[in-house]
Amino acid sequence: MQPAPASQILLIDDHRLFNDGLKSLLNGQPDLTVCGQVFQASDALPAIQRTNPQLILLDVNLQGSNGIDLGKSIISNFPAVRVLILTMYNQPRLLDEARRAGLQGYLLKDSTTNELLRGIRHVLGGGTVFDPNIIDTASPPDDPFGDNFARRLNLTFREVEIIALIREGLNNDQIAVRIHLSVETVKTHRKNIYFKLGIGKATDLVRFAIEHGL
Repeated sequence: MQPAPASQILLIDDHRLFNDGLKSLLNGQPDLTVCGQVFQASDALPAIQRTNPQLILLDVNLQGSNGIDLGKSIISNFPAVRVLILTMYNQPRLLDEARRAGLQGYLLKDSTTNELLRGIRHVLGGGTVFDPNIIDTASPPDDPFGDNFARRLNLTFREVEIIALIREGLNNDQIAVRIHLSVETVKTHRKNIYFKLGIGKATDLVRFAIEHGL
């Protein structure tokens, strides 16, 4: 008897190293195969149309885009595709937002290999998986992920993360190492942050961060 064809998975994550590592892991499973890799939100819908995946593993934070909003758009345009958020953000509100958006799962990137593979197969089998390790505590009032803070200011989660690191005193090179991005990408994020907040220098940004508890 011929084995069942491997399930087709599309990866959408702007961390190239993580994206490549995940591809290697999944392609090592007999029942799973990566049909494509996407590194920016604007390429997502065309890639889905081209590769026809059964499941998408999607980062919650993409350059210039909220992954949960993208996931909602994906299931609206491709209702047969299942979407599993895979993120570093241990944020109950984001998990709840993903659930409300109709996505099929939310797992942390520090899940074990077995937890990840079990979650992927469960979602492919028609189930849902929402990480039980997400800390179930209320966000403090100034939490940048609470009360739609980032959206009110039109900031992406990555931009909020960079603002916090700038407040710590990190320079572009140090930020790039900390969050695994190129220095040029960090510079682009800083330029976008300054534009969105209407400020022109790092001292003003630090003041903003202090005022908003970042």
